[in-house]
Amino acid sequence: MIRKLDYILDDISFQIYDDFKNIVNINSFTSNLEGIEKVSKKLIQIGEKLGVPLESIYSSKEVRPHLMYGRDKKEDYYAFIGHFDTVHPPQSDFQTMSEVDGLLKGPGTNDMKAGLIVSLYSFYILKKLYPNRDLPFKILFNSDEEVGSLDSQEILESEFKGAKAAFIFEPGRPNGEIVTSRKGVGSLEIEVIGKPAHSGVEPWNGVNSLLAACEIIQKLEALNDYEKGVIVGCNEINGGVAKNVVPAYTKIIVDIRFATIEQQKKLFNDIEAILTSKNSVGATIKYDLELNRPPLQKSKESGRFAKLYMDIAHGLGIKCEEIATGGGSDGNFLSAMGIPVVDGMGAVGNFSHTKKEFIYKESLIYRIKIFVLYMSQLLDNKDTISKEKT
Repeated sequence: MIRKLDYILDDISFQIYDDFKNIVNINSFTSNLEGIEKVSKKLIQIGEKLGVPLESIYSSKEVRPHLMYGRDKKEDYYAFIGHFDTVHPPQSDFQTMSEVDGLLKGPGTNDMKAGLIVSLYSFYILKKLYPNRDLPFKILFNSDEEVGSLDSQEILESEFKGAKAAFIFEPGRPNGEIVTSRKGVGSLEIEVIGKPAHSGVEPWNGVNSLLAACEIIQKLEALNDYEKGVIVGCNEINGGVAKNVVPAYTKIIVDIRFATIEQQKKLFNDIEAILTSKNSVGATIKYDLELNRPPLQKSKESGRFAKLYMDIAHGLGIKCEEIATGGGSDGNFLSAMGIPVVDGMGAVGNFSHTKKEFIYKESLIYRIKIFVLYMSQLLDNKDTISKEKT
């Protein structure tokens, strides 16, 4: 099979790179809905050419298009998950792909338009290798992952209940690692409401919201436990209007990360206890504490899926290990549903979310090769992994 796969990849490599360039060169910043529409239509065209008919799908809010294949599949399928929005706005001077010394640089190259190409072309090749088989694959490419999948989460949770495993085509880590666990993500916005007064005349008649905010920040920072994966980052604070006015309003924005759902529950309880207790200046506290993404937790089953992928990569002489990371992905939602998840199945690169973003050109091809061999083994062995639940 490897010789046949190499022949196919050699024959279509130009087409792979051309399709990749075409989608990278369309700006699909999350809030650029015109660009989102354009890149979704281009992906539909690529899918039609490859025999993978993607269709536009909308959540109940009907705000923005997402793409799906295999909506009729209800159980015993593998989920291929990706996103086509990026963090690069249309006014940025970082808009097109370029090749420099074996690197493909451009907006969304690494995060994660290369992953879309890996998934679509892997599917195309698998259809060639198994021409008489209805392949048990279901795809979702969403258009809002970079802002928390606020619209598409509903689709993920309703359409993918029957998946026996989910493969997330976020980028491989810089050294080629796949991702088997991710921290959960929470958000906290705090409003501290005091009372204004002239600070040079009668400061005692005011209530200093900044002082109360500082008390709160110190208590929240004490909740950090980096060794256990708990992060409470008080990363933004805004307050005060002038140097001679007691500040009547301060806002704190906090980023929250945790490794397990048990940590999340305890952490949220501890945070609420801090925010509902009295502060020394008598300021009023209002807050909005939300769970954005549950953690992606490695299970025995997902560990076996990951090991098989790494074994295949190693057999090809390609470095690939597993890693845990702090950033969230759509795999977090599926993991919380009890579905085994392996993440980081896209191409290999670095510097996502910056103007230095790139992938290693060769990784686009060899990651397709690894994934095709991986899925072939799952298909040929009729997936003994998901039957080995313990």
